[in-house]
Amino acid sequence: MNSSVAWQNWQLDLPQRWSPVRLEGDYAQGLALFSDLHRPRLGLRWVRHPRKIAPTDFLTQLMRQEVGAVASLEAKPHRLNGWDASLLYLEPEPPGRDVWIAHHALSDRTLILVYHVHRRERLLAQNILPTLRDLPIDQPTPWSIFELSCIMDAGMALDGHRLNAGDLRLDFAVPRRRPARRLTLRQIAVAQLALQRMPLENWLAQQQRALGRHYRAIGPTTSVELDCHDRTLRGLACPSRRWRRFFFMGLPPQWMTYALHDAARDRLVFVQSTHDDLARRVLATIGWATEDDNVTR
Repeated sequence: MNSSVAWQNWQLDLPQRWSPVRLEGDYAQGLALFSDLHRPRLGLRWVRHPRKIAPTDFLTQLMRQEVGAVASLEAKPHRLNGWDASLLYLEPEPPGRDVWIAHHALSDRTLILVYHVHRRERLLAQNILPTLRDLPIDQPTPWSIFELSCIMDAGMALDGHRLNAGDLRLDFAVPRRRPARRLTLRQIAVAQLALQRMPLENWLAQQQRALGRHYRAIGPTTSVELDCHDRTLRGLACPSRRWRRFFFMGLPPQWMTYALHDAARDRLVFVQSTHDDLARRVLATIGWATEDDNVTR
């Protein structure tokens, strides 16, 4: 059983038992490592392609660094739709590493996948690589990690993340834009237990206190129902306005905070954004990866 992972404009399907243990970098360059309960399973590294090196030469150079000069001679082209150059090395005598390196002209990024193989199998080539996509940066971008998934407006870059067990958070912003355009998405599991600890009104107030230094809640708190795929998110919303004394700091004049119960998924979902229309667009996409998994199953 697989689940969809989407991060920094790449997307692929991985076994559900694999969890991300390391996520670093940004769109241009970064690293992701996935493990199961026993050992590392898959590593991804992406880099911006150097301007003065042909893609095939750069791939050969990276393959030599990954597996060594002698083993790199055994790497063969393994093309996928959308990838204009690629090399695949399969470990002849496991345990070892299968390595696939490819360049995508759309993003001008080179992606290195390292699969830790412990017996001779074709999981990387036959199951993982066919699901891999490099997504355009000028279109709404899907994000999916653990059980938190949404689709973000084009141009919104990841500004920070916190991925604790049962408490996931992603922060997005438009780089160097004035006035700022920002959004924070938080998801808490399990909602039933969280609501026993305190009511949704208190969760909403807790979210707004994070802005308390520069903003004040101006109310009134309103009840909301928002359509999300084939389910409804129900909860509360309340705006916060900037204190007048912070006018010259260039802060956004207002934030809107939503605290919603996703009963079908048994999750609490919180969205804070400087633009209410942005918040509602993102809320309408919450859980898209779960919906796609259910269709697949």
